[in-house]
Amino acid sequence: MKDKTSFLKDLKELIAIRSVQGVREEDAPFGKEVKRALETFLDIARRMGFTAINHENYLGEIVCGEGEEYGVIGHLDVVPAGDGWSSDPFVLTFRDGNYYGRGTTDDKAPTLLCLYALNELRNAGPFRRKVRFFVGCNEESGWGEIEYYRKKGGTFPKHGFSPDGDFPVVYAEKGPCRVIFEIPYRGAFRSVRGGVAVNAVCAYASAEGPLDASLLKKHGLTQTGSVLESFGKSAHGSYPELGENAILPLLRYMKDCGEAVDGLLRVFEDRSISNTGNETGSATLSPNLISQTEDRLVLTADFRVPAKMRAEDFLPLFDAMGVNYTLIKGRDPLYVPKDSEYVQKLAAAYNAVTGENLQPISQRGATFASVFENGTAFGPEFPGEDNHIHAPDEFISEKNIEKMYAVYLAGLRSVIL
Repeated sequence: MKDKTSFLKDLKELIAIRSVQGVREEDAPFGKEVKRALETFLDIARRMGFTAINHENYLGEIVCGEGEEYGVIGHLDVVPAGDGWSSDPFVLTFRDGNYYGRGTTDDKAPTLLCLYALNELRNAGPFRRKVRFFVGCNEESGWGEIEYYRKKGGTFPKHGFSPDGDFPVVYAEKGPCRVIFEIPYRGAFRSVRGGVAVNAVCAYASAEGPLDASLLKKHGLTQTGSVLESFGKSAHGSYPELGENAILPLLRYMKDCGEAVDGLLRVFEDRSISNTGNETGSATLSPNLISQTEDRLVLTADFRVPAKMRAEDFLPLFDAMGVNYTLIKGRDPLYVPKDSEYVQKLAAAYNAVTGENLQPISQRGATFASVFENGTAFGPEFPGEDNHIHAPDEFISEKNIEKMYAVYLAGLRSVIL
């Protein structure tokens, strides 16, 4: 990789910015730190000589070349760090061949790698397409920048990719939704809470209530004063099987104490949703947030709809659970035929760099690729690897920085030169 020293310096600066969604301010719709991350990235682009546009601190855009448009879109916001890190999540830390920090894989480093690759290609000769490179600021918390940009009359190219999924190239993505389950509750437990984001498996849940040493041991809970604590393992909400949800043992403890929480337990234990799908994959349901009001318990789940299906197709299955729920539809699933031109070009670029012979895949995560009519996700995770996205100790390996850069360079070259 050319300019690797500069890349690592820029990445260090971006990782140091705690660009978790914050309190809205007049000129910072997603908080001051997210705004700072956007300004920093656009300054890097300007230093390289690109034209960079700040769409009122909602969305950034870098433009170069002439001709038919092609798009790239990444994001600079991150999920909360949470607990359990081996080093400061906002200090880029090199250890055992890996660079650790929140955003090293999702999505600061891949987005920055694409910018560096685009710069190398631009310096090598004229583009045959106009590249519009977008950087988002609210991907993890609702896509507010996309809604704002479109309401203001903004448009996106017909074709493009997002470096926020899996390699070799993703032709189908699930549609992200939320389901809020509620049960009436005025029982013996208080301050029931858990989770940091709907799209991250809950790693910590707690409550105050009856203490039973044998049941604490049975369910693996701990006690700190009057507080019951459940510790799990976080993971991306679209891959709940990679984590350990801390809410479930807490609910089981409450049930064993005689509490009427069976409805919420059915959300965890029912398999009808996850057994429904098609050739692009099955649905996923991951209950990642729990809270308590004066008279009820509220469980919020990340729900992913397979490509070529609709959220409404699952209503009979949710009805059969017998729990009061509200389905909040998100974006429709993404689907681009495997044999379409740009899918095949990106797959060929990946295979040429890696020496593999992999076919386009579907994935559970939903990315900004769907802002393009024919959008795909293109990396950054390589097959069989887990970079701890949305979990403690998120990282990118040193060897993958080089490999990823080579793939993005080849992929961009194939579609714009």
